[in-house]
Amino acid sequence: MNKPNIQRIALALASLLAIIFVLAAPAMASTTQSFHASFVELGFVPGSPYSCGSGTISELGHVANECVVFDACGPNCEVRTIVFDDGSRLVIHESIVGFIPHGNSPGSLQITLTIDGASSSGRFAGATGSGTGIVDLAPNAVIIAAGTITLQP
Repeated sequence: MNKPNIQRIALALASLLAIIFVLAAPAMASTTQSFHASFVELGFVPGSPYSCGSGTISELGHVANECVVFDACGPNCEVRTIVFDDGSRLVIHESIVGFIPHGNSPGSLQITLTIDGASSSGRFAGATGSGTGIVDLAPNAVIIAAGTITLQP
């Protein structure tokens, strides 16, 4: 074999590898999407450090088990852990930023959300994102939130 043929083979292999990496790059990119979530928490006991329930997060799935631990990340900062049917765990820090009175009812809390990808697992490992929401303080609390989440490959 002479030298020019070896150079052509090496160039052809290098070109092939470059094409493979270019085609694979979009598949490895992170995915950002909007979400809307609603949870219903039943059985909260006043004075308890947590509350649990179930709900749905659009584009991500139904949630049979989610719990929030109050003041887990500091004063007025809750940590919500959401476990999906596939075992993936999404952890969200919720900060209370306001109160909305409702006449004679307990009112609602305004919250901001920050996704904790380091504490999340499965398809949510390394995820980032944020959002806002409202927590109804009446019995059988309803939580409505929306935002964006970026999933890592």
